[in-house]
Amino acid sequence: MRINKLILILLLSTSALNLFAQFPKKSETNAEKVTIVHTAEINTAAETGKGRAVADSVLRVISIGGKYNVGVSVVSRSKINDKTPPDAIVHDAVTEVYHIVEGNGILLVGGTLDSSVRIPPSSSIVLKITGPSSTGKHIIGGKQYEVGPGDIVVIPPNTAHGFIELKTNMIVYTLIRIDTEKVLELKN
Repeated sequence: MRINKLILILLLSTSALNLFAQFPKKSETNAEKVTIVHTAEINTAAETGKGRAVADSVLRVISIGGKYNVGVSVVSRSKINDKTPPDAIVHDAVTEVYHIVEGNGILLVGGTLDSSVRIPPSSSIVLKITGPSSTGKHIIGGKQYEVGPGDIVVIPPNTAHGFIELKTNMIVYTLIRIDTEKVLELKN
């Protein structure tokens, strides 16, 4: 009797293992969903922005399982006539992650926008680049951070931010936008 139970347990275990082997592993099913942005594409986008006050080149916006969107951009900011152009914005729902690639600057984070103006919700800037946002003349208050190559900055939603001084003629950073409201249009 004991041998029969052992054989039955062994058969059931083997059947269960065979059944699980038929289903692909979760990591195998997501392999085709991976997005890679190569250095050459990042460098080309950075070159496009040289000499412009700001160039935000959206390279991809992908859906993550329909739960949220992730945007990948390259942003170049340049001095104009040896001055840093005004930069003050706040995003309602998008978290931004900067990775500084080139140049140095002073980033002001927090505080409030002076003379805040809502970007129209149907504008291409909102739908393709920033998500729901407001801009201002400058930021009142906040905290200053000097950033340079290799630094990573995470800016949560509803946080005023902007470069108040470029220490070099240009700063370039990759920008990951986490869009939990799925406002940004998908782009492959």
